[in-house]
Amino acid sequence: MKHGWETKTIGDVCNLMTGGTPSKAKPEYFGGDIRWLVSGDIHRGEIFDCEGRITEAGMRNSNAKMLPVNSVMIALNGQGKTRGTVALLRTQATCNQSLVSIYPRDPGKLLPEFLYANLHGRYQEIRQITGDSGNDRRGLNMGLIESIAIPIAPLPEQKRIVGILDEAFDGIATATANAEKNLQNARALFESHLQSVFEQAWKSCPLVSLSELATDIIDGDHLPPPKSVTGIPFITIGNIHKETRRIDFTDTFMVPHEYFNNLKENRKPKKGDVLYTVTGSFGIPVIVEDDRKFCFQRHIGLIRPKSGTRSSWLYYLLLSPQVFNQANEGATGTAQKTVSLKALRGLKVPRASPPQQRSVAATLDALVAETQRLESIYQQKLTALEELKKSLLHQAFSGQL
Repeated sequence: MKHGWETKTIGDVCNLMTGGTPSKAKPEYFGGDIRWLVSGDIHRGEIFDCEGRITEAGMRNSNAKMLPVNSVMIALNGQGKTRGTVALLRTQATCNQSLVSIYPRDPGKLLPEFLYANLHGRYQEIRQITGDSGNDRRGLNMGLIESIAIPIAPLPEQKRIVGILDEAFDGIATATANAEKNLQNARALFESHLQSVFEQAWKSCPLVSLSELATDIIDGDHLPPPKSVTGIPFITIGNIHKETRRIDFTDTFMVPHEYFNNLKENRKPKKGDVLYTVTGSFGIPVIVEDDRKFCFQRHIGLIRPKSGTRSSWLYYLLLSPQVFNQANEGATGTAQKTVSLKALRGLKVPRASPPQQRSVAATLDALVAETQRLESIYQQKLTALEELKKSLLHQAFSGQL
């Protein structure tokens, strides 16, 4: 600790407030002029406005209360990365019970911006003070927040550090935005070319039902699978990565060998088959790249290409916007849309000659490789920028900046 600095808990030097939710049964409590924050607003960094609004009556008849401007907001719970995220409130607002406002009792001794920067840099540490870092559902509470120890520098030092961090973070934010834009552009280039290639195929080739390109189009077993400690991996939609379109075998449960052996042969994936998600996050194709034994749930379809249909061509065909739009139009259901096997088999697709299939697949393979190379570069830049941010925060609050 640098000379002149001291350590206090948040409860020692700050006032904490949370909010509440007016009764959803009272529509007159909502749609007023009072800003009402929810956990999703925390990702803005600095909060100048929000979508949520409640009325004066809604605030009077709930635990919602007006929060101090410039207070540090922290999310107590929320899905994914929300819990432990902090933001600065730059406007008059209330909040629901999933957020807590932290405001220094004496802003002449502790700047909200200094407190925000400190807590922002300790995101992972704060998430883990619940005592169960592996459970994303377990929330923080005001008692835990109050117990967090924070370093407090003399006010001139706080102002200096905040000024340096603001300038550095503005530069990092610009560089991050550029890298993210370049990452999006790399993906958009592939998607644009994919659409263009299949526009030509739709014009130049005869259209047939997808079933005419496959020996089998079937989904997984409809019976609940028995689980075992060892055996054959059982794949669900959660094991299919949407961006990479690959199967993640690291978190699957196992089924007995006997269960797998009793499945029909066309429900046992083989090298060259193409899987296709049909429920919920439908429309994701995956090529089965080896002879590894596994089975899959009924929310995934299996398409086994005929001898004249290349697996790579079929994969890109199923990935094309032309096929996805048909699947989307034919999907049924409200809570979870499903592409039925009948709809999947009936998708209208071009029947391309083997030379055409080879040419298109080779072109798209090369473009995928280049896209992945660019994505790797931009992702490395994003990682480096995040590490730079962490390093600056560490230096700032260990007295090295």
